[in-house]
Amino acid sequence: MKKTFFSILLILCLVLASCSNGNNVEFTEKNETQVPLTNNIQEVPEEKVDYKKISFLGAGDNIVYFGTVRDAQRNGTPDGRKYNFKPIYSEVADLIKNADVSFINQETLMCGDGYQFSYYPFFNGPQDMGHDLVELGFDVVGMANNHMLDKGNAGLEKTIDFWKTLPVTITGGYKTKDDYSNITVHESNGIKIAFLSYTEHTNGNGSSSKYGTYIPYLKNANIAEEVARAKEKADLVFVSVHWGEEGTFKPNNFEKEYAKKFADAGVDVILGHHPHVIQPVEWIEGKNGNKTLCVYSLGNFMAEQAYAYNMVGGMITFDIVSVDGSKPDIENVKFIPTVFDWGDGFYNNKVYLLEKYTSEQANKHGIGKYGRKTSLAQLRGYVSNTINDEFLPTSYLEAVK
Repeated sequence: MKKTFFSILLILCLVLASCSNGNNVEFTEKNETQVPLTNNIQEVPEEKVDYKKISFLGAGDNIVYFGTVRDAQRNGTPDGRKYNFKPIYSEVADLIKNADVSFINQETLMCGDGYQFSYYPFFNGPQDMGHDLVELGFDVVGMANNHMLDKGNAGLEKTIDFWKTLPVTITGGYKTKDDYSNITVHESNGIKIAFLSYTEHTNGNGSSSKYGTYIPYLKNANIAEEVARAKEKADLVFVSVHWGEEGTFKPNNFEKEYAKKFADAGVDVILGHHPHVIQPVEWIEGKNGNKTLCVYSLGNFMAEQAYAYNMVGGMITFDIVSVDGSKPDIENVKFIPTVFDWGDGFYNNKVYLLEKYTSEQANKHGIGKYGRKTSLAQLRGYVSNTINDEFLPTSYLEAVK
């Protein structure tokens, strides 16, 4: 019995020793079936989003006067042209160039050979200015304004012909009614913008029946029909409109009436000019619930006028964004205040950003030639009393604290 007992005990010890041996565990682990995780993951292809975005800049009245032309002649230019206006815009040149689409309201004619330079009340400037504006980066030039017939039908025709020689889109200058009916479209990054242009009047200088050119008078326009045709050709409809009362910071009833008509017709952006001072920026709701961005007046971009309030203008900027072919949205709207400055005797004309303009510059402003003075606080006050803070850049608001 003892032998049997010890035999059983020995077997039990051997079994226990075997169970405590790590080799057995290793054997078990190595023989487990291992399934690579990647075999169980289904790769999902990335969705491609059609995202389009362009930036827009719009500037107001660009008017040649004695001092600006004299400066441009003194600046000299290496390409053989007689005038060089580009230094006048040097402080804002990067903003113009960097925008995908830049618009300017060219207030004065550029008739070319056979026409002398002249300023108020019948304006005509050197064509070198047109070359400089395009080289600065302006893509769209507005021509519809109260001075477009200052040199009669022939002067307007010559100006239209000149602009057509340059790589730029013109709107508001038409030789015939058929030209007017052919909607102007400017395309950038696959986004098409239709431009409609109107003027309230032409200072009494004739009409489309008297002259061979077709003048886009606002009261003659069939706004609903023209906007509808523009919508068929483009993704967005912008209106450049010369209206309002000079020297008045608030839109009058005529402006408000037509702004609402544009909004009801589905216009996306209204670029207003003519008062030679800034007027408010606002969103207007159309009858179909659409929103229209309205800049009642961009003010002067360049003009040697007599009063401090004429010196302050602005550039409207915003992004145009389309996702997966949707109707583009207007986003990040900002009104960038500018001031037009010149020194004693109308020398050293230049457009400045108001946020960088100094008290010393304001105190020495050339309007002293008219027996008037201004201050930085006064110039900034025109902005704060007219433009809502929501449309002003953070950099400007911080600068005026």
